[in-house]
Amino acid sequence: MSKSPLVIAPPETFPAADASAPRQLVVVMPGMGMEGRYYRPIAQALADAGFPTAIGELRGQGRSPQKATRANQWGYHHVASEDFPQTIIEAKRALALADDHSVILLTHSMGGQVGVLFMARPEARELNVVGLLGVGAGSPWYRAFPWRDRLKYGLGIQTIWAFTQLIGFWPGDKVKIGGTWGRHPRTYINEWARMNRAGKRGELAGADIDYVAAMGEIEAPVVLTRFTNDRDCTVASAEKLAEPVASARVEELDGGLGHNKWAREPEIVVKRMLEFAESL
Repeated sequence: MSKSPLVIAPPETFPAADASAPRQLVVVMPGMGMEGRYYRPIAQALADAGFPTAIGELRGQGRSPQKATRANQWGYHHVASEDFPQTIIEAKRALALADDHSVILLTHSMGGQVGVLFMARPEARELNVVGLLGVGAGSPWYRAFPWRDRLKYGLGIQTIWAFTQLIGFWPGDKVKIGGTWGRHPRTYINEWARMNRAGKRGELAGADIDYVAAMGEIEAPVVLTRFTNDRDCTVASAEKLAEPVASARVEELDGGLGHNKWAREPEIVVKRMLEFAESL
């Protein structure tokens, strides 16, 4: 693993419309291959609804200064234990919020795969993260997808894995196979591809806790939603991601916004976020 000090892209922040009585801080964490700027419309809509909001970056994506190479490696644990808490800390500082201001994570796709790991960590409790609302967040397990999509969520992912073993990272910023996956190190791709094959996490590189056991003790609510026409996150995919999380449940959303479009047409998810926040 790289031993250089962690440097993250400063989260992009959106102050609440009513700064005198802000709701929970919402921290948006993107999906695989997605840049944080894509989520600006929903971040602004959440801020207009009273939530101070910040958009982070997954390591190696968007404005992240980190770049996956043969030498610079990281896995799911490193993003969950380092990038997620650092993003929240910097967001609170930038928005002039108290250290104990409550936080809701809004995670998309792979951001949710990392998010449920973070929710199992002590930093989530220390930073007063009171819930996670996922959209299109599911497991990449190939059996969670219908036959028509198993070429992509089977051979496609395993082809990426095989190529990554040769060069030490996946150059998804230059090579496209079945979608825009982004650039990722071999360690991360190994853990993603293992979930794809077996539907299980297995041992995460560098892990300092038993994540599976810790997810079984999460008390803060975790709600994983998907739009009914989202082919990249089926009901079975969301249920598989939710399976080890004690407090998780899966919901479907109507509106036909698929896997990504909701971030640009935010009304439905903002409404669900308001309901979620009121329930906490």
